[in-house]
Amino acid sequence: MTPTGLAVERELPSISHLQGSLIILATGIGFSFGGLAFRSVDIGSWEYLFFRGLGMGVVAVVVLAIRYRGRASDLFERVGPTHIAAGLMLGAMNVLFIVSLTFASVAFVLLLQTLAPVTASYFSWLVLRERPTLTVVIATIVALIGVTVMVGGTITNDLSLYGLLATLIPVGFGLYTTLIRSAERIDAMVPLVVAGLALVVVGVVAVIVRGGFDATPRDAAIGLFAGSVLLAAPLAAFNMAQRVVPASESSLLIMSEVVLAPIWVWLFVDEQATATTVIGGAIVMAAMVFLTLRRVPKRGRRPITSRG
Repeated sequence: MTPTGLAVERELPSISHLQGSLIILATGIGFSFGGLAFRSVDIGSWEYLFFRGLGMGVVAVVVLAIRYRGRASDLFERVGPTHIAAGLMLGAMNVLFIVSLTFASVAFVLLLQTLAPVTASYFSWLVLRERPTLTVVIATIVALIGVTVMVGGTITNDLSLYGLLATLIPVGFGLYTTLIRSAERIDAMVPLVVAGLALVVVGVVAVIVRGGFDATPRDAAIGLFAGSVLLAAPLAAFNMAQRVVPASESSLLIMSEVVLAPIWVWLFVDEQATATTVIGGAIVMAAMVFLTLRRVPKRGRRPITSRG
């Protein structure tokens, strides 16, 4: 490997499994504000997706431009089909999430997201031959029970046939986490650029077909903020941490989003939080804490590799 290539490799920090788990927990906290941002705008879902994708793409491009200044060839050498596939999958999940919220209740979408550890375990076993530990299985079951308690009474509220598109979200997330973990020498920002570009293109086409843009400066600013601060920054951290945390575990730890999203809406949009929401959220948090604390740090620090 050339000296420049070695320098690029050293840009990726070495983190332990426990540190990666804590990063993913924090990532879920960042994601949890996404629903609040969407509920705060007065524009259609496709227009919102355009601004969200634009914010995410701009941040990713700026970071890559700074990181690879003067050596763009190093970046292009590191980009492979897996990175492109992961970015397209990420963009598709963004579309599914926002569109699903238009045709189904938040409760229904959140419940389906808890199936992500199951799909992630399957894809990890299929692609990487990684088997989930007993601890992960127990924590996943407890988390599923917790989310069922949270949303059980309102799962079918405002549900239409199109709302069933949300069933594809956990499948996409499970595949995305496996792609990130299996990709060699991936830069955390590359999938974000691909996803942001895809969202901008899809958003522009959809908005033009529907009659053009109608966003106020406030709505556009919220969309850009959601894409840059609430999506790009947490995703970059998630992609880095995913290199040392198995997909089945990371998709469970990121459920901090599921727990906190209803709380932010309750605090800032005045949507009432029920007792079952609080109790169920506590159960889910207990499962994530249990999974994190059961992890004993490895001796020394484990470097990021193509297999974690």
